[in-house]
Amino acid sequence: MKKVFCLGSVTTDILVKPVDSVPAPGTLRSVDSINTCVGGCATNCAIDLGKLGIPVTVSCRIGDDFYGEFIKSELTKSNVDISAVVTKESPSTTLSIACIQSTGERSFLYNPASSAAFCIDDINWDTVDSSNIIFYTGAMLLTSFDGNPCAEFLAECQKRGKYTVMDTAWDFDDIWLPKIEAALPFVDLFMPSYDEAVKLSGQTEPEKIAEFFLDKGVKNVIIKLGADGAYIKSKDINGKVFPTYKSIKPVDTTGAGDSFCAGFLAGLSQGWNFEESAKLANAVGTHCIMAVGASTGIVSLEKTLEFMKNTPLE
Repeated sequence: MKKVFCLGSVTTDILVKPVDSVPAPGTLRSVDSINTCVGGCATNCAIDLGKLGIPVTVSCRIGDDFYGEFIKSELTKSNVDISAVVTKESPSTTLSIACIQSTGERSFLYNPASSAAFCIDDINWDTVDSSNIIFYTGAMLLTSFDGNPCAEFLAECQKRGKYTVMDTAWDFDDIWLPKIEAALPFVDLFMPSYDEAVKLSGQTEPEKIAEFFLDKGVKNVIIKLGADGAYIKSKDINGKVFPTYKSIKPVDTTGAGDSFCAGFLAGLSQGWNFEESAKLANAVGTHCIMAVGASTGIVSLEKTLEFMKNTPLE
């Protein structure tokens, strides 16, 4: 089984539900729940992989504070190797407040802090060398790493024989493509969400979006389509939508994209092809939306495969 190295954004998420509107200034309104959990693309994916039983190391930067210790504790509980996690006195650990609507959709208030400070000097190359799949996720949130440093990192990973994968996050700076363009020629598999891919490419059709990134040098492309599944264009799949489990009503969509990535990487880790990995990815993503929190609903690989066997796709 191949080992995965997850590199990128980390947060502590404070989940508030339901938040269909903001109370007027000076007023107070009760909510059903407020929970604290690990968030951030790299840590979400690493926890999901750990729960699936895939060997995984996470590389991120946290503050020397309560939230940083909380993140390390939760990662360890999920069998994630934290030897590449960097702790610094400042800035503080990245924090976000997830406002979850009654529909399950969410929006975030975000303090970049430690993730924005992560830089190429924070990378532990020994853990890179001991891994097979390098997954950079949360791109466009790591201010000190995006751009040329990221390109340099991924290029070196490919020289060392690693399979490189990238996913993005919403760019609150509204800069988009210039943040990641230099790195794209060194990406074996690019897995952005549809909304982010539209902002990056200027295209709206999945096929044209995929072609845009392939023209930029990416080897294979997956566009995550949310409730509609995923569109894949690769050397073996010439543009195909893989549907997901629409019969499952979402409780909370937080972390759904990260869990899809984890499922896909879990497939690759076992030597599965893209089609097999995509089916697993949709099943893992579906488990994510069954519970509040980015990783709460994720179960073992065995239970996920049992779900796939017993639950029909529409």
